[in-house]
Amino acid sequence: MTESTGPNRRKRIRAVLEILSEHPEGVPNSKDPGGVFHLAVQRVPLSPTEATINASNLVRGNASLSFDSIGLVVAGWITKTDGIWRITPEGLRALDLYPGADELFGQMAKLSVAQTARRKANRAEQLRTVLVSRNPKEEVFRATTALFVQKGLREGSSVFDPDRDVWTVDAISELRARFIEVPDMGEGTFVEKLRLQLAEASDEARLLMAELVTWQVLPIFDGAIGFAKKKERISAILQTMEEPAVIPDEVLKGLKNGVVHPGQAMNSNTFQAMVLVLSVVETYLQSSIEVQQEVLSDPWAWKSFVFSVKGRSFPTQRNALLYMVHPETFTDIFSDEDKGLVRNSFISSDADSTGDVDRDLFNIGLRMQQETGAPVDYYDEQHKPLWKKGASRPTAQPEPVDDVTPTNGEHLATGLEREPFPAADAALSGRVYIEEKWLQESLDLLENKRQLIFFGPPGTGKTFIALALAEHVARDEAELVQFHPSYSYEDFFQGYRPVTVNGALSYELKDGPLRRIVDKANKAKHRNFVLVIDEINRGNLAKIFGELYFLLEYRHRKISLQYSEETFELPDNLFIIGTMNTSDRSIALMDAAMRRRFAFRELHPAQSPVSEVLHGWLLANKSNDLGSEPALLLQQLNKKITDPSFSIGPSYLMPKVGGITQDVLTRIWESEILPLLEEHHYGEGKVILKQYRLETLRAEIAMLNPIPIEDLNGGGPEDNERD
Repeated sequence: MTESTGPNRRKRIRAVLEILSEHPEGVPNSKDPGGVFHLAVQRVPLSPTEATINASNLVRGNASLSFDSIGLVVAGWITKTDGIWRITPEGLRALDLYPGADELFGQMAKLSVAQTARRKANRAEQLRTVLVSRNPKEEVFRATTALFVQKGLREGSSVFDPDRDVWTVDAISELRARFIEVPDMGEGTFVEKLRLQLAEASDEARLLMAELVTWQVLPIFDGAIGFAKKKERISAILQTMEEPAVIPDEVLKGLKNGVVHPGQAMNSNTFQAMVLVLSVVETYLQSSIEVQQEVLSDPWAWKSFVFSVKGRSFPTQRNALLYMVHPETFTDIFSDEDKGLVRNSFISSDADSTGDVDRDLFNIGLRMQQETGAPVDYYDEQHKPLWKKGASRPTAQPEPVDDVTPTNGEHLATGLEREPFPAADAALSGRVYIEEKWLQESLDLLENKRQLIFFGPPGTGKTFIALALAEHVARDEAELVQFHPSYSYEDFFQGYRPVTVNGALSYELKDGPLRRIVDKANKAKHRNFVLVIDEINRGNLAKIFGELYFLLEYRHRKISLQYSEETFELPDNLFIIGTMNTSDRSIALMDAAMRRRFAFRELHPAQSPVSEVLHGWLLANKSNDLGSEPALLLQQLNKKITDPSFSIGPSYLMPKVGGITQDVLTRIWESEILPLLEEHHYGEGKVILKQYRLETLRAEIAMLNPIPIEDLNGGGPEDNERD
């Protein structure tokens, strides 16, 4: 007859609770002397059957105890953390309430069944309402990032040192002054330069920086940045403190459990990634309590908040911040491109789309969780082939990427992650005679909206600025096309064109400039491509864009083409800049659907930044013989033009070759400016043009400014000396 091991198993479970009650500090999970298995077997020795070895090469009695102890945990009577078993208050009460081994074991089994049922119910509710963690690593990440949300964003204290308050406006403002506003673009790693930047910083600012750096690298898996590299980066900051803090064990555990491959941009642009994280946290800390409470409780308010913070677009880092604060709502997909592809592959129908890719992914995730009863990993072998061939989370463990901050605007490595726009710099500003701030705002608008139009009167530099920005962003991947009334869809995108084959007329399907640049952009996802459309409002936009209207707003949504059976989509790394002459057609006459799809920036001679352009050019141009007189004449001229749409821009008085002399000024005025104004006053007679002549304007300026124009221009060298 086979020996029953049941009685011993029940007795041994009671023995475990008694042992743990005698050792409130806990007992190691070990079979060595002093370990819980060794002590339990001492009290309830193994029977001959229990002493045998099972198929897993384990002692049967120990294997049974390990299995039965799961019931103790589920019942809430013990905990197992960091290799130590500890009894809970509920476990102590159970010892008193159930003195017999059989009674105790039976109650444990009942509680385990009930708790398991509750967990299943809770699990079903979670699968229906939130995005569930895919695996234990993600559970650890969520628990760790929650510390930064609670201790940092909610309480304003410290994740590393509970006795300090470092998530404060003062500390973040100090970091802005030392880190963001004085960037170190020289040689060296991110850490080396950061230590120099924080050399004179307060301990509060240093500790906050260490915690923000920790938070930024927290979701990144070890194959991208190894645990040792993460710890080294953080410790290097902590070591600069006068009263150093240490990284808590629970945070170290989180750093070992990264879950996401961040993409090339986050890996190679550590400085810009941290600038964005600091800017978001700074804006949050400066917000009202009501705003703070709203964004932490409402995931969609948090998304709007994150994407409203000014700065570089950096979509991967902004998407990471969504996931770091609300992982139960936002997926761990940081790439905009991958988000769009996943959404398009798994959404039930176009009618189910909300128009917001993150809301769509949330709804898709809930649906698939309920269908399968399990969380969804879009990068696993089951789902990956359904949305993107060859795309996967790396499973190999490549060498961790060192900290590198590019110093020349070039990224050191390519990949599928689109490069963020380079920031506006002095070179770009000097090229167009416009301040960096306005240029950066334009770059941010373009990167976020993807379509931007510069509009204004003639001569305001719309095309020149558009091309300068396009070349700054895309270098040699910028192209120009000009619309006109006869321009069509077939010219712009694709259509059949007449060709001669062996002397006979035939027709071939030819690609236009938009199709060609899209094909190039699809072959180099890491690069930015810009198409400049000059005089965009001179064409029939509905006729030219056709079904492509839809794609300007819904990137990654595929549509059918007029002349091809294949489906087509606009890639994320293609940007469009249009120019629009307001003297030709008003924006108000533009198709409403098109206006909704573009951001607009006005360039007007009477407003900044155009109002300062000519002054800047005159000062910079050494061959200028007239001082500031051309700027004064242009200003006076535009005051007399009643319709702002017909104002004259400064470009007319900025010749491409040579400087501006009196003869050059007169020639430009007589041959370019006056004929333009004559057209504006067509039918009103030649007399009206006298008010715009140089001699008339000079006389008016003289009356307004008693000081002679030549004195306003600067006079002799002695006039430029300071007292």
